[in-house]
Amino acid sequence: MADLVGVFREPEFSPGRVSDDAAILERTAEALAERGLHMQLGTIDALAATTPRAVLAMCQSDTALATLDRYTPHLPVINTPDAIRNCHRVATIERLRGASIPFPPTSIVATEANPAHSDSAPCWIKRGDVHAMEADDVTFAADAETVATTLEAFAARGISRAVLQAHVPGVVLKFYGVGSAFFRCYTDEPEPPTAIETLWNAAHAGATRLGLEVWGGDVVVTPEGEAVLIDINDWPSFARCRNEAAEAIADHVCDRLDTTRDEARFRA
Repeated sequence: MADLVGVFREPEFSPGRVSDDAAILERTAEALAERGLHMQLGTIDALAATTPRAVLAMCQSDTALATLDRYTPHLPVINTPDAIRNCHRVATIERLRGASIPFPPTSIVATEANPAHSDSAPCWIKRGDVHAMEADDVTFAADAETVATTLEAFAARGISRAVLQAHVPGVVLKFYGVGSAFFRCYTDEPEPPTAIETLWNAAHAGATRLGLEVWGGDVVVTPEGEAVLIDINDWPSFARCRNEAAEAIADHVCDRLDTTRDEARFRA
């Protein structure tokens, strides 16, 4: 019987990145094996054949998340289905709105029969449900005409809501994190344009607000040195730091299991 189950992201939610997304779970399984834990990898159906001590979940589909809902009260699920749902764009906006987290002004709009929102440009237009699944799911609109045509294109594809996020000028960095113990960020600049602590504070605050344990995203550092969170998601591929991240995830899982055992002893 497997100690853990790792659930791959469904191919439809991983366009062009199926191998990269699978690789972080595969490498994490190796790191867990070095710690004496066996993780079975597969689809959400793998849970039907075993009762694991924890689940590592990259899945995104409504069916898979509903299955995870049944396990969350009884064992660690990393990330929880609610945290995964919080990464759907509209839910992310609703969770971050009003929180003391640096985040651009962002509005949620209907895509069909929508006015041009001429006062929104320049802005980034993003589909309002799941993460970007193709290149056109995130579009920069420099003017009102582009805003209107992009919303019309979303509506034609059956995407009912979009988010309009104010453009923040500055240097873009990609970040990766695991819990509170692992953080890496990358930029094309020779040096990070602000202190790592500033980047960490913005990224970790967003992850905590959404309930994420394994997370990644993007931040912009403004000319004034402020770190502004522009995107955050669950279980990235960690392509630029996969081996380090897998070790950190394995340590995080072990910590969670130890906590669970201690709590069980206390309840007894």
